[in-house]
Amino acid sequence: MSINLNDTRIMLAALEQSYPPQTLLRDTFFPNMVTSASELIDIEYKKGGRRLAPFISSGGGVNVERTGSEVKSYKPPMMAPKRPTTVQNINQRAFGEPVYSSVSPEQRAAFLRATDLKELREMCTRRMEWMCAQLLVFGTFNVVGYSDDGKTSKTDTVTLDWTQKDTLTDTDTWDHAAADIYGNLQDASQTVSRNSGSTPEIGICSNKTGRYLLDNTAIKDWLLRPRENISLMSIAPRIVQPGITRIGIIESINLEIYAYDGIYVDDSGATQQFIPDDYFIMGVPGRGRQMFGAVTQLEQDQVWRSYQGAYVPKVWGDVGSDVQEVRVASRGIPVPEFIDDWYTLKVK
Repeated sequence: MSINLNDTRIMLAALEQSYPPQTLLRDTFFPNMVTSASELIDIEYKKGGRRLAPFISSGGGVNVERTGSEVKSYKPPMMAPKRPTTVQNINQRAFGEPVYSSVSPEQRAAFLRATDLKELREMCTRRMEWMCAQLLVFGTFNVVGYSDDGKTSKTDTVTLDWTQKDTLTDTDTWDHAAADIYGNLQDASQTVSRNSGSTPEIGICSNKTGRYLLDNTAIKDWLLRPRENISLMSIAPRIVQPGITRIGIIESINLEIYAYDGIYVDDSGATQQFIPDDYFIMGVPGRGRQMFGAVTQLEQDQVWRSYQGAYVPKVWGDVGSDVQEVRVASRGIPVPEFIDDWYTLKVK
């Protein structure tokens, strides 16, 4: 029995085995993946509750309201990057091939298809990381969807009812050596702990923002006192992965701080940072979700099928023009478990 390498189910299995690009924000704050059998997903998040139990003087008890949650049914926008393969592509030497190569056009086409699937999935993964960054930094983002012509667009705005943010001003900004950085982090940590019921354990900023900690007068003074340094904080920057530097840990509030230099190329072709300079995010890791709606597509046997998965591949060809197209579709959006799980500071 022959195996059809263009079959969607076979390609789905292959995509599940590939490794995504670096995604610190997604993996830290939205690690749990949930797929839906429908195009619609239910975005549900809630706030923590700290009500006291009521006393009673007699009777069986007092009714209390349940802690409510915010539920929104939403059809996630579909990401669908695609790439054509032409006769010229498979007749030319591929990247990394010897100058005098014995690779056949058929073999080269299979190699290009595998490479394209990997790169198209990575594009979708970077877009998910971008959405995570936008939610964490701004609490909102715009989805600009394009039709097949690549020009006609429609904008949808995703917004959460999130208020845990602050913008520092005047001499409080972190570029001043005398700024109370430690006090700002203490206050933000306490706010998250009070409102979410969990202690924020991870702080993430850009490399430039991380240098403010190293230049701060009060932090330098603490680090010069060995006994207080052991009990309060440990600042010892080291690279743990490409683009990720562990700056240190503030043990008094159990906050481990990382500088993240992840970048992407935006729709205008400009290189941007996932975490802009002068922002600091601290949060509770491990509770958020990536939610994916189903993808419905017309298959080569002319039958419409829906697939429940994070990344759904598709290959089709135009025999008349000798062009084969490969696409990876995804309907994903990051969703926090608790809206109070993180705090964002605009430090300059």
